[in-house]
Amino acid sequence: MLLGQPNKAISRGLPAAALCAALLLGGAPPSQAAEKAIWGPAGTAAGGGSAFDLYRRLGVDTVQFQLNFAQTAPVEPGNPRSPDHPAYRWPAALDQAVEEGRRTGIQIALQVSRSPKWSNGGRPDIWRPRPQAFADFLSAAARRYPTVRRWMVWGEPNRVAVFRPNRKGTSIGPRAYAELLESSYVALKKASPRNIVIGGMTYTGGGGGETKPRQWLDWMRLPNGRPPRLDWYGHNPFSTRFPDLRDRAFPGGYRDIGDLDLFSREVARVYTRRCGPGGRRRCGRRPKLWLSEYTIQSDHGSTDFNTFVSREGQAQWLTAAYRAANSLPSVAGLGWLGLEDAPESNLSTNFGLITADGTRKPSFYAFRRAPSRAFRPAVRVRRSIGRRRAAKEGISVRVMARSAGRVTAVLQRHGQRIVGHSATAGASGAGLALTLRPVRLAHGDYVLTVDAPRGERVVRRLTVR
Repeated sequence: MLLGQPNKAISRGLPAAALCAALLLGGAPPSQAAEKAIWGPAGTAAGGGSAFDLYRRLGVDTVQFQLNFAQTAPVEPGNPRSPDHPAYRWPAALDQAVEEGRRTGIQIALQVSRSPKWSNGGRPDIWRPRPQAFADFLSAAARRYPTVRRWMVWGEPNRVAVFRPNRKGTSIGPRAYAELLESSYVALKKASPRNIVIGGMTYTGGGGGETKPRQWLDWMRLPNGRPPRLDWYGHNPFSTRFPDLRDRAFPGGYRDIGDLDLFSREVARVYTRRCGPGGRRRCGRRPKLWLSEYTIQSDHGSTDFNTFVSREGQAQWLTAAYRAANSLPSVAGLGWLGLEDAPESNLSTNFGLITADGTRKPSFYAFRRAPSRAFRPAVRVRRSIGRRRAAKEGISVRVMARSAGRVTAVLQRHGQRIVGHSATAGASGAGLALTLRPVRLAHGDYVLTVDAPRGERVVRRLTVR
């Protein structure tokens, strides 16, 4: 298996739905873009060498990879929390990828799964390991990769093909996973409070006795009845329908790309409590959704995924997916699967932004246009200004764009536009001076929003004296 590529059959058992080819209309970037993530690889098959410089040009915030517990620790280490123990076989390709992430300023997220026989009673590697053994391995991994801050605990454990024990119609699987997640949380937070622990890690749902995400969420409980701790809830919202949050939810507990708003509320209900007079408010930290994997094939179906669209359609689906994710403050990030197509055949998996021979598909450019935190513009503006001075000289806004294109600054009050100004950044990193000249301003607080190409919106508040 290539480093960074999840091993799975994505859509078996997904409910059928009509495909929509409507082009999503353009609009302003979100006020806080979700992290723009992608699943590896660390190197390109077509061109050779590191893929990280390409990821940086694409505006990627986070690159995701696998860390296989079974392969890395085939023999039980005597000191399992030490990354230097000779029993560990850390993958050289992952070491290099983490270093490339550090060099380019791109975050690395690791999904840790699979278990060696010594940790799971001699069973196949899809069986849950002893929670303490898994926690010890994560402690060693966190010490091995101290720059990694995003840690995903297993991948799609609601699938019987990748996590056992799972038994149709029972809570045995999610309860077993809950203990694994809790021990992982303790180990990773002890290694560094800055580590972000991503749990749940469900996928849309399917047949074969797999547990639907809504049911998994409800059943994922510790012996004391409480949900295991996590920072973000991981979910892979694959779908056979065009991404649109206005669609009605799939019946039966499925949760796809069109159900992100609903699933966000369901996660919040589990991880918050009722409080205040009459229990009318919900208190506690609401975990965000980390949408680790989303994709749609182009050209033809495959043994992994029988749904496909045209290459132009793939670009439209990608644009719509990122727009949906970016429209919800409850989404921490969305990861595209993946960079390159498999070598072309009648049943090849064409998930990529680039064909196997290196041709850039329309989805490549759609992905590049999707807003990212990497291209967030730098903005400087006075936080307080006199009313007369504003009327005479205007409000000066200095913007350092990260990409060429149109930059727009708009002053608002109570949601109403007061004045705006636009200019074009001619090159990446170009500095611009925009002057907003309102006719008349009242005393009080205002909101300035700045939109720049490929970057999330920057919001500044200022006071007119």
